[in-house]
Amino acid sequence: MHTRIIVFIFFIMLLMNGCSKKDEENVENAVPVKIYKVKSESISKYIRATGAVTAEEDVIVYGKIAERIEKIHVKPGQRVVKNQILAEQKNDIQKQGLEIANSSLKTAEAQAKFAAQEFERINKLYFEKAISQQQFDQVKTTKETAEQAFNQAQSGYEQAKEQHENSFVKAPFDGVVAALFVEENQMVNIGQPVVQVVSPSNMKSKIYLTGEDIQNVKVGQKVLIKFPTIPGEVFAGRVNKINTAIDPMSKSLEVEIAFLSKDNRIKSGLFGEFLIETEYIANSLVIPEPALIPQTEIKIDRETGLQNTFKKYYLFVIEKNRAKMKEVKTGIANNGQIQITNGLTIGDSVIIVGQNIVKEGQTVNVIE
Repeated sequence: MHTRIIVFIFFIMLLMNGCSKKDEENVENAVPVKIYKVKSESISKYIRATGAVTAEEDVIVYGKIAERIEKIHVKPGQRVVKNQILAEQKNDIQKQGLEIANSSLKTAEAQAKFAAQEFERINKLYFEKAISQQQFDQVKTTKETAEQAFNQAQSGYEQAKEQHENSFVKAPFDGVVAALFVEENQMVNIGQPVVQVVSPSNMKSKIYLTGEDIQNVKVGQKVLIKFPTIPGEVFAGRVNKINTAIDPMSKSLEVEIAFLSKDNRIKSGLFGEFLIETEYIANSLVIPEPALIPQTEIKIDRETGLQNTFKKYYLFVIEKNRAKMKEVKTGIANNGQIQITNGLTIGDSVIIVGQNIVKEGQTVNVIE
């Protein structure tokens, strides 16, 4: 009797040990996965391009006379108004020439005025036949000569004034000094860059699109703008202009993007990425794109004998703690997200980590 009890207990222990090992095997076979709960979201489709920022008005002011810089009145980043003097070149010669031209103009003006008065007096006498034709012609010629001398003196004065004005480097419009290319006491030649002035209130960029992309772009479309130097931020823009002629060299079309966001960090020359929104879906089922498992199938056309390649997309969802493979239809994709048009419903648990190792019907262990 005692022996039977011992055997029975041993049998029970073996049975429990076997069940424990079986449970351990089941736990070990459960694949750890991460999931994504399907919900309704919006998604957009974009055309991506790169380009540099330029100001609506971006002008380099060049030297107009060959002289050294005597004084610089501004610094980079300083706001300026139209016609404000930014720098001065040595202008002693131009100033002297202006004074001489001004003196000559005043003399010629006085002579022309006197000749005109004398002509009026002689003209009355001639009308009264108190003087001869010869006397009248002489006074008339003197008047005309004086007028010509005045016109020449006025032209000379305008030229001298322009030469003097050219020694002052002025702002072409209201804006900000973007760069200075010279220093004080530096010699500057005609046509040499002196200062760059930009209008930061209106920034734009030019990008170039080819192929089918341009068919999906229209004036007024929304544009998202990102800069590597300003990480984590997205700026707003819109398509402002589309060229009608294709560049013969690059076979691309120029598109102008206007900035809607006003930010002092957006400067001329900054390089960025431009995303032109071509499609927007407000309510859709969107999942992380890596969850998809693409498979390629080949079918033979019985009539032609040709092979046709088809790509299908599958993913794993969790049902009763087990993985179940589903075929899905996809829509637009953007930035690692993809639209699912068929095969999923709101609330489904899609496996997004572990989908490449799990098998159909296999038990899974959802981890955070």
